Amino acid sequence: MAPRTFTVATSVADPLTAERLVSVLQEAQLDAFSRAGGAASSAAFASATPAFYDLLVPTDDLAKAEGLLKAELADIERDGAANAQAAEEEALSGENPVG
Repeated sequence: MAPRTFTVATSVADPLTAERLVSVLQEAQLDAFSRAGGAASSAAFASATPAFYDLLVPTDDLAKAEGLLKAELADIERDGAANAQAAEEEALSGENPVG
């Protein structure tokens, strides 16, 4: 069996999004996994670089993966905007008073 090469298909900022995207790719029968990076500093007093999560797929499947990831990221963004709107409407309605 020849070794396979993997390519970073995209990077995201949080582990839950990375997990969701890996699931989408695996449901499409693609071999995919995420790899954490960042959030470290080599200097004692330097700030840490922000954490990120790379999603890797076989190089041969990169084009298919990019299409699936683009669609899922659009869904995530749309859902986030809808959730923000719903939260704002709830806060303005007074149904769930804070305090």
